[in-house]
Amino acid sequence: MMQIAQVTTGLMRRLTAALLPWLLVIYSYGAESASQGYEVVTMDNGNIFHGTIAHETFVIETKYGLVTIPYSFVASLTPGKNGSADQITTHLGELFSGALQSNEFTILRFDQPLLPLEVADISDIQFSRKTIRSAPVIPADSIQLSSGDRFTTSISTSSLLIMADNGLSLISLRQIHLVDLEEIDGQLQIRITDNDGKIMQGKMGSSSLQVTTRYGDKIEIPSIQLSQIALNVHYGMESTLFHYRQKLNPATLFHDQLYQDVAAPEMIALRGGSFIRGSRTADGDSDELPLKPMQLKPFAIGLYEVTFEEYDLFCEVTGHEKPDDSGWGRGNRPVVNVSWNDATTYAEWLATKTRQPYRLPSDAEWEYAARGGTETLFWWGNQQPTIESNCDGCGSIWDGERTAPVGRFKPNLFGLHDTAGNVFEIVADCWSDSYADAPTDGSPYLKGGCGKRVIRGGAWSFPPHEVRSANRWRDFPSRKSDDTGFRVARDL
Repeated sequence: MMQIAQVTTGLMRRLTAALLPWLLVIYSYGAESASQGYEVVTMDNGNIFHGTIAHETFVIETKYGLVTIPYSFVASLTPGKNGSADQITTHLGELFSGALQSNEFTILRFDQPLLPLEVADISDIQFSRKTIRSAPVIPADSIQLSSGDRFTTSISTSSLLIMADNGLSLISLRQIHLVDLEEIDGQLQIRITDNDGKIMQGKMGSSSLQVTTRYGDKIEIPSIQLSQIALNVHYGMESTLFHYRQKLNPATLFHDQLYQDVAAPEMIALRGGSFIRGSRTADGDSDELPLKPMQLKPFAIGLYEVTFEEYDLFCEVTGHEKPDDSGWGRGNRPVVNVSWNDATTYAEWLATKTRQPYRLPSDAEWEYAARGGTETLFWWGNQQPTIESNCDGCGSIWDGERTAPVGRFKPNLFGLHDTAGNVFEIVADCWSDSYADAPTDGSPYLKGGCGKRVIRGGAWSFPPHEVRSANRWRDFPSRKSDDTGFRVARDL
C-alpha cells in the first residue's frame, strides 16, 4: 500500500508540475473568463468544446516572418482548409495569415480531463475577451498588406525612396502621414500624403520596410506586399483602428454587431432636413431636373462603400455566390460585380442579423449625403476632380485602372468617403427621366415594372464630369459590372 501511495504521489507531483503554467493561466484569467465565457472551439465534424486553450502564445509563420501573439490578445483563430492560409485575428482588429506553428492544441475544461485537439480537425476557435497585458512594443504606426493582413507596429526604416517625374527623392518618414501602394502593370505605384495634407505620387524605390510588431517581433516586409502605411496614428475605437483619415464626432458614428467581434458596416447618423435636389448649373443633364425641394427624415448611411470583406462574410454565411474581384484583390476594396438584387439581399441579411432596419439608400438620401451640405458641382467645390478622387482623368494612382481600397481619399464634410468616383453606387429607386414625379420626403421613387434602377457617384472608369454630386446613371437590376458597388443605409 505504501508503494502504491508513493507512486501515486510521484504521479501527482509530475502532473502538477506539467500543468502549473496553465493553472496559472486559469488563475490569471479565471474571474474574467467566468464573466465573459471560455473559448469556443468548433470542430470540422460539428462538435463544440468550451474551455481554456493551454497556450501562452500563438506563433504563425507569415510571408514576412514569424509573429508570436500572446494568448490575451487573440480574438479568433481559423485554421486554413484545402491549402488556404491559417488566420489569427486580435481584439485590436489585427489580422495575421500564414502557417500556424502548432499541430495540436490542448483545451482545459472545468471538472473534465485535458482534451488534446489536432489543429487540422478544428474549424475555428473564438476567444473570450480578456484584460490585455502590456506588450514589449508601444506602436505608433499601422500597416495593411495586399494579402489582407493588418497590424500595429513601430517602423524602424527611416525614409522611403521615391521615383517621381522630377527624379529620385528620399522622403523622411517623419514628414509622412499616410502611404498608399498599388502594383499596376508590373510597377509598384506609391502615393504619399505628408503631414500638411499634400500629396506626392511616383514609383516605389525602397525594396522593403523594417518594422517591429506590437509583440516584439522584428520583421522585414517586401515593399511589393504593402498596401497602406499610416504613421503616428492616435488610436481610438477598435472598429476604427485602421481608418486613419477619420475625424468625426463620435456621437454620429456607430456600428451594429453581427457576431461577437464582428461588426456591421460603420455608419454615420445624419439629421436630414431640407435640401434642394438636382443640378444647379448648365453642366447638368435633363434627368437631374427640375430642382426639387426635399424634406428628409434622419437616417444613417455607410461611412464607406461595402467592401469585399464585408460582402464575402455574407456569402460564407448564406451560401450566396461570391462576386469576381476582377483580379484586383478583395479585403477592403469596394465590392463590385454585384447587382441591385445582390445589394438588396445583402441589406436584408444585415437587417435580419442585427434586427435593425438596414436597406439601400434612396436616390434623394444618397445625394443629400454625398453633397455633405454643399450646393456645388462636387462636394469640395466647382473645380474639376484632382488626385483626391478616383476616376478616369482624376490623376490618382488608380486612375482609369481599377478601384481603390475604401477610405483612400478625403471624406466629404459629412465624413463620407468615396461619394465622388471609385465605384457607382446602387440605390433603391426605379429610374425616371426627371424628378417631376419624385417624392418630396426622400423616399425612393418606385413604380410597377421598374425595369431599371438608379446608380450614383461615377466610377474609376468614367470621366470627371460623371462624379458630380447631382449625376445619375441607370442600370438593369440583374446586371453586374466591375465599376458598380453600393453602400447601405439604415432607419433611425
